Amino acid sequence: MYCHSCGNALSQKMKYCNRCGTMLIASDPPAEKKAQEKRVDNYLEGLFWVTMIGLAFIFGGLMLLKKAQFSDTILLVYLIVSSTAFLINFAINLWGAVRLMLAGKDVSSGGIQETAELESKKSETLLNPAPAVVSITENTTRSLEPVYNKQKVE
Repeated sequence: MYCHSCGNALSQKMKYCNRCGTMLIASDPPAEKKAQEKRVDNYLEGLFWVTMIGLAFIFGGLMLLKKAQFSDTILLVYLIVSSTAFLINFAINLWGAVRLMLAGKDVSSGGIQETAELESKKSETLLNPAPAVVSITENTTRSLEPVYNKQKVE
């Protein structure tokens, strides 16, 4: 078995490559897809409530100002400012929902590579091998130099 990322030969079936750390055994794609769909549904439900509450504030405030007998100019300014704020908020939330849905399409493919892609990566790594990886223990186990404290002698 070979790592699909770095081409390292593995002696046994492992969850992660011990050379580059790539996950070798994919998690359950249907579970990821269901979680992504639930996240999109929750986001769209939140977008619906943001829309309803925003419209309620716009029209409720307009009715309160009209009942308090403010001038038409103030009503118009309130309507323009509150509608602009609402539309900006709605556009940002809608953009987030679209990004979330597009990310869900990536999850549905599962990121599974075809055999031909794996073979081409393997041949690339054979032609251009990865640099040697230094183990963690070589980087962390080194001799420490003693620290001397200078004490005042009285």
